[in-house]
This record gives sequence, structure tokens and C-alpha cells, in this order.
Amino acid sequence: MEEISGIVLTGGKSSRFKKDKAFASYKGDSFYQNVLKVMLTCVNNTYIVIRDNHSIQQVSANIKVITDHEPYKGQGPLAGIYSAMIDGTANWYLVLPVDTPLMEPVILKKLITYMDNNENDAIVPRINGRIQPLVALYKRDTIQLMEQQLLDKKRSMHQLLEKLTVTFVDFPCEDEKYFININTQEEYQRYVRDKNGE
Repeated sequence: MEEISGIVLTGGKSSRFKKDKAFASYKGDSFYQNVLKVMLTCVNNTYIVIRDNHSIQQVSANIKVITDHEPYKGQGPLAGIYSAMIDGTANWYLVLPVDTPLMEPVILKKLITYMDNNENDAIVPRINGRIQPLVALYKRDTIQLMEQQLLDKKRSMHQLLEKLTVTFVDFPCEDEKYFININTQEEYQRYVRDKNGE
């Protein structure tokens, strides 16, 4: 059994961004390509969870493209994480959303160092007092609880964490930039445009 696999979440509707965030440009590549590069510095195999009719296609054996598992289609990040875990066999799953193009491998690698504690169900970053449940590690043993949360329509990641044994990993304030979510065109202009050389 593989120790760790990745999960890249791209299935959101991007309604506030006004177009598909997965294909927004950053450093000459799309958001999803950049996030995938960061993920693959930390894991050998990863899932890309997409919505139905999304144009991202599988291009290599170690990158598997999937959609949400029935009957939880379109039910948010929790459904995406659950769907990849149902398909996979790894002990741990490292999650990264597509709208964090500024993420760097050093952040994820720090989280991975906490995997050896067998009491952990999840390893979650915390910065300026705010937790980041979508840039985190989840143990496969949590899959039944995830399914129950989905059945109960409790899709919030924070609600899930309340029921898990979580190790919170604190990061300094200067690392906050890596966790920035690009949700709007205004945020894209502010945080990404200059780095595109525009």
C-alpha cells in the first residue's frame, strides 16, 4: 500500500472568478498545472478531482482524473476528497485546491513530516489563528466519517475536523502568502498578475 497520494481539487464552479479558475494563467502555465507541479514534488501519484464535462484530461499514469463519486456530485471539497480516497489505496492523502497558485513545496513537505504520529487523523496548517483544511493531510481511516458527514449533509470541512484527532501545524505570518485563495478577478490582479510579468 502506498504511504501517501495527492488530491488536487478543481471541481468548483468559479462563480466569483467569472471563468474557470483551473485555467487561469500563472507563470506561463494554468493554475491547475502549477498546483500539480507543486503536488508532484511531494507525492508520486495524485488525483485531480474535476466536475463533469471539465476539459482536464489524464496525461500520465501517475495522475488520475476523476469526478465526484455518486451520489455526492457537486457537494463541495469534502465530496472531492472522499471520492479520491474511495478510489485510492494510500494511507494518507495530501490535499491542495486549484486556487492556491502561490503554494510552494516547502509548506507541504513540512506537513508531511508530521505523518509519523499514528494518533493523527488529519494534519492541518494554521496561520494567524486561521486553519487551512484544504491544504492538509487526511488519513484513509477517516473515510467512513467523511461519508457519514456527506450523508448528513454536513459538508463543512470545519465540521469534519471537529470529529477528528487533528495536529495543527503553525506557520509564521510571512508564510501567509502561500495560502492565498484566488477567488475573484480582483484577487487575481492583486496577487498573480505581477508574477505573470504583465
